[in-house]
Amino acid sequence: MSMEMEPNSSFIPPTGFSSVLSLELFLCLFLFVSVFSFWLSPGGLAWALSKSRAQHPSKTAIPGPSGLPVLGLVLAFTGSLTHRVLAKLAETSKAKPLMAFSVGFTRFVISSHPDTAKELLNSSAFADRPIKESAYELLFHKAMGFAPFGEYWRNLRRISATPFVQP
Repeated sequence: MSMEMEPNSSFIPPTGFSSVLSLELFLCLFLFVSVFSFWLSPGGLAWALSKSRAQHPSKTAIPGPSGLPVLGLVLAFTGSLTHRVLAKLAETSKAKPLMAFSVGFTRFVISSHPDTAKELLNSSAFADRPIKESAYELLFHKAMGFAPFGEYWRNLRRISATPFVQP
């Protein structure tokens, strides 16, 4: 009776570069690049921890709820009563007149008070802003939020501001 042991091939380290190892390396590299790009993206952690905020203490951020790191508050708007969700979020985050939050990588500013809405709609400083092509296409190139400052924007503003500023 021979007590010879056969070598177990599962405990022998691979001598070459296996496809599983290269897949793990690729996934680790992809995860590192994703986290690093989120860190540096506007609104990411690097921007929150930057020294420029500490140098300008008079500039306060608009209050609002924080969300999940990448998704933001996208999960809060799954129902059909979005206006009630926004009112509840404004109350809980003590941001009644003006509230800011993010959905994905897009930042939103919501006005819950008529005076604040009037100030926003009457100011030309809030009229011109970068336009996202996807939103522009979705609203058929006709939305007030994407109209450039001028006569067309003023007409749209007058039409939409009337019901908001009346008691």
